[in-house]
Amino acid sequence: MTPKTYKPSQQTKNNILQKAIDLFNEHGTAVVSLNSLADALGISTGNLQYHYHNKEEIIRAILEVMFKDWNAVYQEMDTESFTMETLRRTLRINFNLVWKYRFFYRELTALLRNDEILAKRYAAIQEQRLAEQEMLTKQMARSTGARSMSKAELHNMVLIGWVLSNSWLSYVESTGRTVDETTMDDAVEVLIQHYKPYLEKIT
Repeated sequence: MTPKTYKPSQQTKNNILQKAIDLFNEHGTAVVSLNSLADALGISTGNLQYHYHNKEEIIRAILEVMFKDWNAVYQEMDTESFTMETLRRTLRINFNLVWKYRFFYRELTALLRNDEILAKRYAAIQEQRLAEQEMLTKQMARSTGARSMSKAELHNMVLIGWVLSNSWLSYVESTGRTVDETTMDDAVEVLIQHYKPYLEKIT
C-alpha cells in the first residue's frame, strides 16, 4: 500500500509564521520552543515540523515575509511628486513594520551570529535595500530641487538613516521607555530632521 503524502497547506504555514511572530515579539526567540509554538497553534510538534523542521527555518521564512512587506513600502512611495509629508508618511509605515517584527530588530545581532544562512540572506537584502534607497533619495532630491550630493555623501546619508531605523527600538528600550505610538512618532521626526537638509529645495 502506497503511503499517504500530504501537500503542505500555505494557510497552515502562514498561521505558523504569524503565531511565531506573536510569540517571538512577546517572549523572545530563545524562550519559544517548537513544542510551545505547536501548543499555541493547537497542532502536534510533528505537524509543525512537517512544514518547518526547526526554529531557524521559521525565522528565515519570517525574514522573507518581512522582505515582501518592505517591497510594498517602496512600491507605494511616490518620488515624482515628492514632499516632506510624503517622506513622513513613508517613514511611519516603515516604523509600523519595525514594530510588527520587533523581535527581529531586538535580536538582530544574535540571530545573524547563530545562523549563517540567515546572515547571508540578510546581508544580501541589506545591500539591495541600501542601493534602492540611494536611488530613491536621488529621485526625491531631484523632484524637490535640492542640492546635488557626492556619491560618498549620498551613501553615508542613506547609511545613517538605515542604522537609525534598525536600532531605534533597541535605543528606546535601553532608556527604559515603553515603546508605543509616541516613540514610533519620535523616530519619524528624528529621521525627518536627518533627511531634511539633503532633500529640501535650495533657497
